[in-house]
Amino acid sequence: MTDWPLIRQRDAELAYLAQYEQHGSTVPFGSHRTGYGWEPDHAVVLAVPGFAARHAAEHATAESGRIVLGPALPAAAAGPDERDVLALLRGAYPYLPTDAERDGADASPTPLMSKARAARRDSRHGLDEARSMERYDELVVGRYSWVPDDTPGGDAAAELGQLPVHWLKDWTLCLDVECGPRPNTSLHRLYGTVTSFESGTCRLGFSPTGGHPAIAVPLRRIVALTGDRQRRTTGQVPTHEPYDSHGAEY
Repeated sequence: MTDWPLIRQRDAELAYLAQYEQHGSTVPFGSHRTGYGWEPDHAVVLAVPGFAARHAAEHATAESGRIVLGPALPAAAAGPDERDVLALLRGAYPYLPTDAERDGADASPTPLMSKARAARRDSRHGLDEARSMERYDELVVGRYSWVPDDTPGGDAAAELGQLPVHWLKDWTLCLDVECGPRPNTSLHRLYGTVTSFESGTCRLGFSPTGGHPAIAVPLRRIVALTGDRQRRTTGQVPTHEPYDSHGAEY
């Protein structure tokens, strides 16, 4: 179920769903405008009796995709299968930190990642010797893509470390990432702000658009970081979208 929690007037007819048990984490699902700006929305997976689930789905018919029914649970089941829960959550937000955690501490970029990164490097326009502020200016407006190293100890981590990362949180950026459990992964573009970079742990702090808490994304899961030339602020950008041909844009 998306647009969680059920606290707005339009949610009154669905408020009874809040009594049922949540399974898995709460994931980002965009935001909504308030009188003071924007507030985050989320998506969750609930274990709901069949009659209640069908009623809720019928009530939300006009809001396409707000309620997605998962597989029915066997009568003797203690709860839903974790794989079904994760699949439903990925339908709302494709990047789940638990997928990266299961890679293993010594995991390397997959062939899918290496190929996508190579394409982005080849499409970049020469800022290799640029000063950090010049590179920063080009990054936030989408004229430059930062691409991580495929192996530890390369120049890319040092390059990002030289940027004024504390200013990046003022800009909506695109983080192109590998999503899903390996080896069955896919590429997606996430929108949000960079909140931190830890060169020692090779992790990037990323806050999904709409004011969501930051999540830690390991560099091995990142294809590239860049800006969006046309869409620059909350309300203009989606929470995420397929990677598709973005790699050829920059």
